[in-house]
Amino acid sequence: MEYYSIAEIKKIEEEAIRKGMTEEKMMDTAGHLVADFIHNAIEFKKAVFIAGTGNNGGDTLSAAFHLFNLNHPNIEVIIVGKQEELKEGPKTFLYLINDIKDIPVSFVSDTVNLEHSKETINNADLLVVGIFGTGFHGDLPDLTAGIIDLINDSNAKKVSIDIPSGMNGDTGEFKKAVKSDFTLTMMAMKKAFQNPAALNITGKIFVMDLLA
Repeated sequence: MEYYSIAEIKKIEEEAIRKGMTEEKMMDTAGHLVADFIHNAIEFKKAVFIAGTGNNGGDTLSAAFHLFNLNHPNIEVIIVGKQEELKEGPKTFLYLINDIKDIPVSFVSDTVNLEHSKETINNADLLVVGIFGTGFHGDLPDLTAGIIDLINDSNAKKVSIDIPSGMNGDTGEFKKAVKSDFTLTMMAMKKAFQNPAALNITGKIFVMDLLA
């Protein structure tokens, strides 16, 4: 099995964009693939999608949108950060979600907001998480660390999009990361997944081919 560094994955994405692919299209495809996987492989009553403000969050919001359209109406979204921090890709899928009007969306931008998130997370039996992607390194912000604690304390099934949030995409190292039942990784297996410690929290890994 071949494992790719984050730099190598980025080169594949850049080449795809050079040939006419867009970041938004890749997010749309990622969301379709994640939604289809959940629809076919996981039984649940209520799903909460927990997104960051970057591209990993865009994949997560796209997945929430597409899962709703597969006749799963009991969906809620938590975005970790401020609305003005959203990158353009996530904004696109937030607009689509807001147009539906049946998916509650809340922004959590301060640790004082964690109590509301705790109730939302505890009421779900499926958590789909994409706060930080493969570009993450260093220490988690206190807010994200608090959210990850709530996620890991939950009895819900947990799906990580691309990589468990909090994990280094090249080394697989982490101080705190989402303990997942499934990791739906984009493009290819990451070098992080060669680390035995990483495999303790990835759960089952499935590769989502965005360029097929």
